[in-house]
Amino acid sequence: MKKLITVLASTAVILASCSGSGSQSKGKTLDVELPLKTTSIAPYETDIPVKIGAAESLFKATSDGKVEKLLVKSYEQTSPTQLDLTLKDNIKFQNGKKVTGEAVKSSLEESIKKSDLVKGSLPIEDIKAEGQKVSITTKETYPELISELASPFAAIYDTKAKGDINKTPVGTGPYQVKNFKPSQKIQLDRYKDYWEGKPKLNHINVTYQEDGNTRTNNLSSGKADVITDVPVEKVKSLKDSDKTKVSSVSGFRTGLLLYNHTSDKMEKSTREALDKVIDRENIVKNVSKGYAKPASGPFNTKLDFIKDEKVQKQDIAGAKKIMEDAGYTKEHPLKLTVSTYDGRPELPKIAQVIQSDAKKANIDINLRNVDDIQGFLEDQSQWDASLYSFGTIPRGDTGYFFNQAYKPEGAINVGGYDNEKVTALIDELNKTIDKDKRHQITNQILDITQEELPNSYISYNDNIVGMNKDVENLKASPEDIYLIDYKVDKKE
Repeated sequence: MKKLITVLASTAVILASCSGSGSQSKGKTLDVELPLKTTSIAPYETDIPVKIGAAESLFKATSDGKVEKLLVKSYEQTSPTQLDLTLKDNIKFQNGKKVTGEAVKSSLEESIKKSDLVKGSLPIEDIKAEGQKVSITTKETYPELISELASPFAAIYDTKAKGDINKTPVGTGPYQVKNFKPSQKIQLDRYKDYWEGKPKLNHINVTYQEDGNTRTNNLSSGKADVITDVPVEKVKSLKDSDKTKVSSVSGFRTGLLLYNHTSDKMEKSTREALDKVIDRENIVKNVSKGYAKPASGPFNTKLDFIKDEKVQKQDIAGAKKIMEDAGYTKEHPLKLTVSTYDGRPELPKIAQVIQSDAKKANIDINLRNVDDIQGFLEDQSQWDASLYSFGTIPRGDTGYFFNQAYKPEGAINVGGYDNEKVTALIDELNKTIDKDKRHQITNQILDITQEELPNSYISYNDNIVGMNKDVENLKASPEDIYLIDYKVDKKE
């Protein structure tokens, strides 16, 4: 009898366990496919928790590149180095705990401790908290602070929550992470006490699929309800289908050729030649199918304070002369290793176009398509240049990109660019509060780097999201940060 009771108890446990994981089949479930795998979903490691509605930052970027309050009720810049915040009083973490000043302080401090990216973007000297009040003191004047507090990497989470932050972060968003398998899937359930209102969906399943064509096929077949980074050649078929639709918007993501400044081959003459090789107009027309526009620098020139420089026209003859003057011929070309990756489906095709055109200028490119682009680029001995894609101005301020991509210690300066004059101007920008003066310094930096060519900027890409016709209240956003909020719905 005891044995029978034990078996029944074990069976009950197993069934309860199955019921927990199977609860995703009850109610409205949205299946989302994203292109880039991640081994951690700690907010300071990836923007995925914010993108899928699991976490939120103190501030939020708007579609016109400005920043607005989100978890914050009011704020005041009381001195060049001090920002005082009052948090909203009705916000809870997904475990029911109230979001207090102390919780925000702990979250920011932990993210700064754990992430070089957050540490670089939030140069905070001290945080004080009392009740719903938070006072942040920076190490020096830092006008970008509010913009950087809107970063998804600065999202607020409960540092005291049970569980592994890398697998089940507890944030304030409308959907709570219930299960995460690294580089495979994330399962989320509705957080019914979400502060902005009841979320429309019961569950969200997020899976990773790096191949853009497979993502599109999965959407068309109904395996996925939403996919991001739709390959441009698939847009028409999705628009023409009676089962799917597309949302696209000119975005703040820039496609570029990233240069490895530690490589002996990548001296300025080589960078100038490659910059002339790139046929931006052709790439936008034939590779991006018009879902992009030619780039003249890192920032989309639709922002009114960015000086609209002339786009470099392709000049194969000019590039060839530069290489011949450097001693390279058709028989003895410069050999370069250039990497690319499938996560951004247009990049391998752009790489092939550049490879073909570069050959005419005595540059022989060996293309390497890699799975883990971030890991690959960390070893600078493996590559001379790489196709890449940056969200260069996701929150309307150029300071983020300059600090992370142009300063020697920048978290995304994987190519090792280092120019003392540019660094000094970035330091000046970091201390400048006046908006017009900041815009002036921004354009000074752009003028210098236009000549210096830290990278070659190719196109400002549209953000393209594909979805099932039954999906409602979801649209592409230019900053490519937000995807799922509490209003997103799906017809039953």
